[in-house]
Amino acid sequence: MLADLSQYTVANFPSRLYYIPDFLSETEEQDLCDFIYASPIPKWVTLSGRRLQNWGGIPHPKGMLSEPIPPWLTKFVDRVSALGVFGSNCANHVLVNEYKPGQGISPHHDGPLYFPVVATLNLGSYGILDFYRPLDDNDMNEPVCHPRAEYWQAVQAPTEAVDMPGWHSDREPSGQ
Repeated sequence: MLADLSQYTVANFPSRLYYIPDFLSETEEQDLCDFIYASPIPKWVTLSGRRLQNWGGIPHPKGMLSEPIPPWLTKFVDRVSALGVFGSNCANHVLVNEYKPGQGISPHHDGPLYFPVVATLNLGSYGILDFYRPLDDNDMNEPVCHPRAEYWQAVQAPTEAVDMPGWHSDREPSGQ
């Protein structure tokens, strides 16, 4: 799909990060939203600060409990895989997060199931991705409100993709 992914490299980020504008057309964005919101209610899981859907499998501490990715989503999973950021592997899981205005999630570690590549795609509105330096072991003895040194903050527009190969999501927390 993209002849030269390096043109989308974000400078001054501590790891490789690509920001790809217009990854989807507005029609594709609307089609995806229509499919997501046409999903059966039981497909939604409600958590603190968001709702989510898992496609392609359910994350489990012992590994991904795989299931087929639905046909309406396959075209987009293939497009992300075609970027080459997964090496010889393909994207195998889609996590749909729904955030209402003012909602988000606290800094967290995604864990080894999401290593070594995380790709995000915003639909419907802008999003803010915050990346933080990992806390040192010494910091764990300090108060819970320990100030963090922020790595980077990105505003992600609708239809734009962010790929983070090499982002150590099990060590470097992120939040939205």
